[in-house]
Amino acid sequence: MAADLKTDNALKEACDAAMAKQKSQPNPDEWYSRLSKFLTKVKDSDRAEFADLAFQKMLWDNEAISATGLGQVNVSNVIKNKDVIEHLWHLKKANLPSEPTQRTQFLIDAWEKLELLVKPLVNGSLPRLKMYRVFASLHPGEFTTLAHVAKLIQLAKSLGINKAFGHPIVLHRRILDRLNAVLGPATPTISKQGLDRMMLPWLLYDFFVLEKGDDATVVSGVAPGEEQLKPLSADRRRRGLLSIAGSLPSIIGMIEFAKEGCKRVDLIEHIRSINPKLATSSVRLNINALIAEWGVLRVVGDELFLTPRGEALLETEEPEEVADWLLTRILGFDNLLYQLRQEPTGSKNLVSLLQRVNPGWTTGFAPKSLVSWIRGLDLAELGPDKLLRLTEKGENWASKIHWVPGKLAVIPNLSSEKDESDSESGSDDEIVRPNLDFIFQSFPSHLRFSKELIGRLDAGLWSNKRRHFAVLTGLSGSGKTVLALHYGKGLWDDPKKREAGVFTVTVQPGWHDPSALLGYVNPLNDETYIRTGFLDFLLRANSDPDHPYTVILDEMNLSHPEQYLAPLLSSMETGGDIELHAQDDEILGVPARVPYPNNLVIIGTVNMDETTHGLSDKLLDRASVIEFWDIDVNAYPGWVDSGLSELDAIKVKSVLSELVATLRPVRMHFGWRTIGDVIGYVKAASDGGAIDFNNALDHAIYSKVLPKLRGEDTPRLQKVFTDVRGILSNHKFENSLAKIEELIEDLKYLGSARFWR
Repeated sequence: MAADLKTDNALKEACDAAMAKQKSQPNPDEWYSRLSKFLTKVKDSDRAEFADLAFQKMLWDNEAISATGLGQVNVSNVIKNKDVIEHLWHLKKANLPSEPTQRTQFLIDAWEKLELLVKPLVNGSLPRLKMYRVFASLHPGEFTTLAHVAKLIQLAKSLGINKAFGHPIVLHRRILDRLNAVLGPATPTISKQGLDRMMLPWLLYDFFVLEKGDDATVVSGVAPGEEQLKPLSADRRRRGLLSIAGSLPSIIGMIEFAKEGCKRVDLIEHIRSINPKLATSSVRLNINALIAEWGVLRVVGDELFLTPRGEALLETEEPEEVADWLLTRILGFDNLLYQLRQEPTGSKNLVSLLQRVNPGWTTGFAPKSLVSWIRGLDLAELGPDKLLRLTEKGENWASKIHWVPGKLAVIPNLSSEKDESDSESGSDDEIVRPNLDFIFQSFPSHLRFSKELIGRLDAGLWSNKRRHFAVLTGLSGSGKTVLALHYGKGLWDDPKKREAGVFTVTVQPGWHDPSALLGYVNPLNDETYIRTGFLDFLLRANSDPDHPYTVILDEMNLSHPEQYLAPLLSSMETGGDIELHAQDDEILGVPARVPYPNNLVIIGTVNMDETTHGLSDKLLDRASVIEFWDIDVNAYPGWVDSGLSELDAIKVKSVLSELVATLRPVRMHFGWRTIGDVIGYVKAASDGGAIDFNNALDHAIYSKVLPKLRGEDTPRLQKVFTDVRGILSNHKFENSLAKIEELIEDLKYLGSARFWR
């Protein structure tokens, strides 16, 4: 428990004791000398030296102010960026405002500008610790050597500082002001007294605030300002991590509500209001996980408050704030990073490793959750060889493991359950599928899609080992859905099973979340699950990993695909599980999560018009987009059984071919659906006997082709409309000719034309 330094007398005594204790340490002046030499070098640098690459590397990487933490970020691109160097040089030379509040705000503004400059130059996390060290080196009188946000918060609370939360620059200032009020103002910074004052907050934290007992996650290192993790033994650790839908962002969203403290029942209702599909029992499990597994909430009676670790996580939104806890308190977490530090490893082998760490994990549920978390925290990524390997952040975390991770003793007579990892559906095995020639030949003879087009679809779907996703876009009614359907069937060499291997989803407007596809827990009864056909198809694909299962998302952009496909887009990219619900056990046969099936093929069809949504880069980056606009009227499969006489069929083909060729330059031509409608109208009129053939074809073109003609006045559109008029005049289509004349007049005198007005 941190010492109470809230009174002036207690704080002054603690400051005297901290300085005396520091002087009694071996080599007491080592830290002071390093810090003095570093700050003097920075202060005395001229513009040319400051801009030198070697100097910038020293500025960002030097550990004289504080040691490197768990979240060290590669700043190789930052240190050579001219805008960053120029910004820091002006900050170094700046005369800070004399008024304290204005001075602090000036530094916060400079910090935020540096954030904007640095973000595009680093991969993922901001190098916050290094940024603080740079700021402290440029204006040391405004900062302490206590760089970590959680430690700043803990010390500020021990000093009795109100609102010990907020931007760390504010906390540095408040801590220094508190010390100045008790000890008097410090002399110029790069002096013995000035540097002592800068180092004093760390000494106070280390000697009086840092937990020293069994509950400590870190202990003081060899040198001042350094720390070392203090792991618990395996038998004292929490058993794994609960899966939380939404990963770290969800944790941050939940603890935001507890920022000022809250009742447990209010937090439950808050989480339920955000995600009404979560059962109350699942919400309670999440809250318990935040308390016991993550260490970001603490309980006082029936109220919940953020721990300093939770406050730091909320401020920075960086997982480094909980790294000490996860590595020293969670069973299996250090084992995973330790193993991946030795060599890249497959997910199945990691699950087996964790089952040896805890023999009580007789199924893969808890191990898979842990593996998902190290991926969700960006500590490991899946390579093209389907092996997990540490990211740069993961390497930094793993480098802090100075112990050999332990494991639990084998408990005799454990019940023997089937190992989920042995039948993991996200199998790395090769999927059995026919070659392209077989797929092409499987198409009905009357569906004459070109082999090149089918080949483009095939190549786009199978260019990635796990992400088999293509989007067919182009002319409305051009046969996109038919192409997808027969391609999916062609992936099965057994004709009897082809129907079962394809599932069509008719996307509806207003799908704003994944429940339309994946189903949801019944909000009135958390022991029932509302299933969907897509979910059943997904589970079937998981249970049969050797064969391809094709989902067709018909008119997929009637709603935002990024919303209703979110869990699948994430899982297909990361290889992580698809979360279905947050309960521990299955609900009516629906597991909490399933691996993303490597044998799942997704083909979406897209029409672009005023009723649809555009596709974002998030989706396009994961999909192979295949666009086809050219239509061969003669290739339309419906000619075979059109019911028209040979002469009538020739006439309809001729007229439609002429119109397609004329309208193609402005992309107003039409597809197979329109051709079928024209044939159907002419055939019905012929059967009725009231309308002759030529008038029937005239009426069909009037109603099915001309409504597509619209646009602003341009030379190209004028030519197209004129050419259409010539075609209609040649064939003596009086109704259609009158309408195109009207459109040409509108184009000439109004500057635009459209069928409907």
